[in-house]
Amino acid sequence: MNAEIRFESSSDGLLEPARELLCSIWPLYPDGEQLALGDPIFSDRTVLVGGYPPESEESVIELPRAGTYVVELRYPNGTALRSTIVVLGGERYRYLVPSPKQQSFKNSASVPVANVVPRVLSAALKSVGLQAADLEIKSVPQKDVVPLKNLREFVTEINSSSRENEVIARILTADLTFTRILPNGLVHGFRDGYERKWLAISSRGKVQALVAYPFGWVGKNGNAFTLFMNRLAKDGVEATKWSVYLKLMDPVYGSLIEHLTRRDVQSSVGISQSLRGQATSALYEKEDNPFAAAAAAYLFALNRSDLESGREWMGNLCSRFEWLPDGPIALGWKLLRNGRRDSETWHEARKLFISSFERGLPYYTVGLHILVEALTTLLMADPSDKEVEGLLMDVRAIDVACVRDEPFITFQVPKFLGLPVKH
Repeated sequence: MNAEIRFESSSDGLLEPARELLCSIWPLYPDGEQLALGDPIFSDRTVLVGGYPPESEESVIELPRAGTYVVELRYPNGTALRSTIVVLGGERYRYLVPSPKQQSFKNSASVPVANVVPRVLSAALKSVGLQAADLEIKSVPQKDVVPLKNLREFVTEINSSSRENEVIARILTADLTFTRILPNGLVHGFRDGYERKWLAISSRGKVQALVAYPFGWVGKNGNAFTLFMNRLAKDGVEATKWSVYLKLMDPVYGSLIEHLTRRDVQSSVGISQSLRGQATSALYEKEDNPFAAAAAAYLFALNRSDLESGREWMGNLCSRFEWLPDGPIALGWKLLRNGRRDSETWHEARKLFISSFERGLPYYTVGLHILVEALTTLLMADPSDKEVEGLLMDVRAIDVACVRDEPFITFQVPKFLGLPVKH
């Protein structure tokens, strides 16, 4: 066996999803009494870290020889870890990779069975007068399309007692952290009759956050998502303020969209072009997954690739899944970047952004940011466009209330409802 490095997560691997990290390695050579950095042996090579049970060869990098090396790992959240290691001949060096701060849920509390309410809240339970739960998570169906101009009414109505919502968890006294693998279901055809779902997180009777839930994205082992949550205190004002993280368990798409959220196109392309990335992409294409296709569309829209090479399939994404706001945003941004002011391409892009506005809140946070930028660009080009001006005012208010660094739209309800109403 040559000298090798095996990358392992420093956590137990049960809570955090595996992720594709980008690894660069440089050799260190003696240069007099000091060490000099040589040319990189690997640059932005993907390596799988985490997951349970541990992965095998996808977590191993073979080195050309024993020696001293500088290893740099880049996380999807934008941070980087650089360290110097010494690898002996015939040795497999065990490199323990710490988790980024926002994914540190090592002390996440398990949920007592007695605190979990059955999924379907019966009429008998509704009449009992339940104690306001410290933490309650519901799956909320969206029966009809909710244009962004009607989002305030929809959010206000979410906590209505008349709604038939599915209770995922109800905890009377919660700990500082909470983790739950979310049940998912197979959708038989996304084109017609797809019913959108939201995750509503409530604390002590008030909805704190809404999360866009890509229901129907089924992972290789069934369930595709895990919900991570934490708060600063168990009592006082901070007790009801939960930070919410919806994590896609798939290591390739999870890493890709986390890079994409920061608009790190280079890293996203690196993940998608790895051997593992190509295999996973092919799998999701066969399963007709519009959410994965939307992530690919955003990557194409942000990348400086030729417009015509992907325009047809992006158009198909818009027309085949009329409930999906992300398709028109991605295609509209690509057209806007490749067109000129007042050109036919610009007018087509404008129509796409209006279409997205009518379809509702996008699933991906990057899509909402792009929509704000696109409408701003259109209004700067034509300040007399009152329709775009009105759309932009609505979208900006929504953008202010969303967590900027979460891949999937995470909507802070109290912040949004506290904003002044546009007259």
